[in-house]
Amino acid sequence: MRLLVLAVAVLACGTRAASAQSELEDRVRNLESKMSDRENGASHSEATGNRSVIDAWFDDGLRLNSRDGAFEGRIGAFLILHSVAYVKENERDSVDTFRIRDAGIEVSARLWGAWSVFLAPQILPDGVNLYYGWAEFNKWEALKIRAGLFKQPYSREELEHRKWGDMLELSLSDPLIPGRDQGAMVFGVIADGLLSYWAGVFNGNGDDVASDENSDKDVCARVELNPGAAIESDILKHLYVAGSIIHGRERRDPNEPPIELAVQSTETEFLSAPAAAVGDFRVDGELTGLEGDVAWNFWKLELKSEYHYYRQEMEFDDRKDTFNAYSFNASVGFWIGGSRVPGQRPEIEKPLFSGGFGGLQFVARYSQLYVGSELQDHAGYVGTNRVREYAGCVNWYPNAHVRVSAMYANVEYGSERVTLSGGTTVDDENVWIFRAQVDF
Repeated sequence: MRLLVLAVAVLACGTRAASAQSELEDRVRNLESKMSDRENGASHSEATGNRSVIDAWFDDGLRLNSRDGAFEGRIGAFLILHSVAYVKENERDSVDTFRIRDAGIEVSARLWGAWSVFLAPQILPDGVNLYYGWAEFNKWEALKIRAGLFKQPYSREELEHRKWGDMLELSLSDPLIPGRDQGAMVFGVIADGLLSYWAGVFNGNGDDVASDENSDKDVCARVELNPGAAIESDILKHLYVAGSIIHGRERRDPNEPPIELAVQSTETEFLSAPAAAVGDFRVDGELTGLEGDVAWNFWKLELKSEYHYYRQEMEFDDRKDTFNAYSFNASVGFWIGGSRVPGQRPEIEKPLFSGGFGGLQFVARYSQLYVGSELQDHAGYVGTNRVREYAGCVNWYPNAHVRVSAMYANVEYGSERVTLSGGTTVDDENVWIFRAQVDF
C-alpha cells in the first residue's frame, strides 16, 4: 500500500514538473517572438526614416493625424437635393422639378502646425469644377495668409457655408455681393477675439475663374467686432457687428448688365433687355460696394440683418452714367432642440435614433432690392427696378449631418409688371422649395 502511494506521489510530481517546464518553454518562445518583432520594427523604422504612424477616425469627416503632430487631415463630402414647385405653374415655361443642387468633396491638410491646403471640387451632373482651392499660412491667429480661389470677405450671408445657410436661397442682396474669386488675402483675430479682420486683392472676375481679362484688381476688406469677447455676458457672447468694402475697376462685354437682374428663389428676371435693341452700353469704370451686417445669437434666438450699396460706372451710346443699387435684408430664427453659432455646424441636443427627434429651426426673412433706372432710361430695359421678397423656412436636422427643409417665398415686383419666360406678365410670384441634404 505504501509503495502504491509513493508511486502516485512520484507520478504527480513528474507531471507538475513537465507542466512547469512546458509553461517555461512557452514563455521563452513568447519573449523571443516579442524581441524579434521589436528588432524588425526598429529595422523598418530605420528603413523608413523614423516615419510617424497615422491614426484615422471619424469625427465630422474622416480624420487623419500623425502621432508626431506634423500632419492633420480631413476628408468630407456632401450632397444637396432640391425640388422646386411654382404655385402658378401655367404662368411660366419653368416646370416643377427635382435636381442635384450641389455636391462636392472637401479635402484639407495641415502640415507642421503652420501650412494648410484646402480643395473642394464641385460635382454636378453636367461636370466637375474646382469650387474652392487655396493654400494658407496659419501659424498665428493674429496673422494668416491665404492665396487661391475662395470667397471674398464680403457679407455674412455670402460667407456662410452653402450647406448651413438659414434659407434655401440667398436674399435679394445676392446680386450686389462679389462672391468667389481668385486672389490673395491676409486675415486674423486680435485683441483676444474682440476684432477680426480680412483684406485681400482679387482678379475681379467673380465666378468666371478661367481667365483674367485685365490687369486691374479689386481690393476687398472686412472688419468684424465681437463685443462678447471682452465682456463676460451670455447675451453678448454671440453678437457680431461687421462692415465690408470692395473697390476696383470693372470691364464687361458690350450690353452685359453690371449685376445679375434675377431673383434667386424664382429664377425670374425682373429687369430684362428689350426685344429690339434701343441702344448699346458697356460696363467700364470704377466699381464700389459697401455693406454692413449684424448677427446676434442668444439661447435659441437668431437675428440677422444686412444693408448693401453698389455703384458702377457705365458708358452708353450718348453719355456716361453711374448705375446704383441698394438692398436690405433682415431675418429672425428660432430653434427647438438645437442651436447654431454663425459659421459653424448646428448642435443638436437629442438626435433622431438617440433618444430624441432632432432639431427644428424656424426662419422668417424680408428682403428688398432697388436698382437705378439707367438701363431703362438709356438702353430700353423693361420690367421693374424694385423687388420685395417675404420668405419663411423650416429646417429639420435629424442630426447635425442631415437636413430636410421646406421654404416658401412670395416675391413682389413693385409697381411695374414683369414678363415671365412663358410670356405672361405678373406683379408677384410664389414658390415652394424643398431640400434634402447629407454631409460629413
